[in-house]
Amino acid sequence: MTNGWLANTGFWRGTVLTAATLSGLAALAWASPAMYTVPHYRPFATWIGLMRSRVVIYNPGVTGYYERLFGAPHPIFMNEREFDVWSKAAQDVIYDRTIRMRRFRPNLTELHNSSQPQGLTTNSFGFLGPERSLHKPPNTRRVAVLGDSVAQGWGVDQRRSFVSLLEDRLNAERPAGLSHRFEVLNFAVTGYELPQILDVAEEDVPRFEPDVCILALTELAVFRTWDEHLAWAIRLGIDPKYDSLRETISRSGASRDDGPLVLFGKLAPFRIPVVQAILAEMKLRALRSQVPFLVVLVPSLEDGGMSRKRFSGIPELLASLNIPVVDLQDTFDGILDLEPLRINPFDVHPSARAHAMILENLYAKLRAQPDVWTALVGTAPPAF
Repeated sequence: MTNGWLANTGFWRGTVLTAATLSGLAALAWASPAMYTVPHYRPFATWIGLMRSRVVIYNPGVTGYYERLFGAPHPIFMNEREFDVWSKAAQDVIYDRTIRMRRFRPNLTELHNSSQPQGLTTNSFGFLGPERSLHKPPNTRRVAVLGDSVAQGWGVDQRRSFVSLLEDRLNAERPAGLSHRFEVLNFAVTGYELPQILDVAEEDVPRFEPDVCILALTELAVFRTWDEHLAWAIRLGIDPKYDSLRETISRSGASRDDGPLVLFGKLAPFRIPVVQAILAEMKLRALRSQVPFLVVLVPSLEDGGMSRKRFSGIPELLASLNIPVVDLQDTFDGILDLEPLRINPFDVHPSARAHAMILENLYAKLRAQPDVWTALVGTAPPAF
């Protein structure tokens, strides 16, 4: 009897302590947004936000590559036979053995699948959005936008991405005296990293005669997954095509025989040099075509300011290359609970509401930088 009573007492004591602990944690999570508004409590509120977020359990850029093994298998962990079977099943992209590795299929109409939950529409050239002519129409100013899934508008209606909203805004508020209309061509592709974006800038963008080229740069391209594409290309024996990438692979000692984790380790010291070389190459190619080139730093919806931390050093690098920058890292400043702005609680991609916030910040900062605004629209901003 005594032992049974003691066991019962221990059970209920543990139950009460667990319930109290969970209730306390829930209360802290509930109170943290209010605490965030008080400067003295802001660090504590940020810590609470981080503890309740996905960043703790999935943060390969900081915690290491082993965490990736707990999610869906990345193609880089497949052998060549598995990769061929997997790639042939893709509905939204075509895989090949070039440095680009994959491209959107042309003439898709609202394709819905797990890779494109928002519905994917491409034109006859295999790029996002409506049909465009190869040659620029009369009285048209073309803006080419390069980027990854954030610029693509992954998870939201493509017409509500900040890139589409920029075209709408430019045409709706056409500067006085301008007779031309604007076409903003979105060359972004889900999962593209800087080597792939460079190849788009080299091979595709010039064919459409743009007047200005914008790179929408996210922390996905410069920090967290910057090397996945390069490691993937090495494992498949794909020629890197560009001399700077060939040199990096040679200096790193990376080879096709290396496993994925070994490749990540060998490439890790070359992150900043690779980013710098590609950005410099993109600027040079734009200058040769007499097309202004600028970079927009676009934040993702990470908790605790992680997106800003992952951009560390990138503004300075761009300044050293004399590349004009529109910095949107402050778009979500002052918002502790970012969950309502994500496409879902476990994904850092912006929702339609967040894309609208990015566009508002972008448009205001474009107008506030006369040189950048002039490069974009072809005339100086109006005086306020």
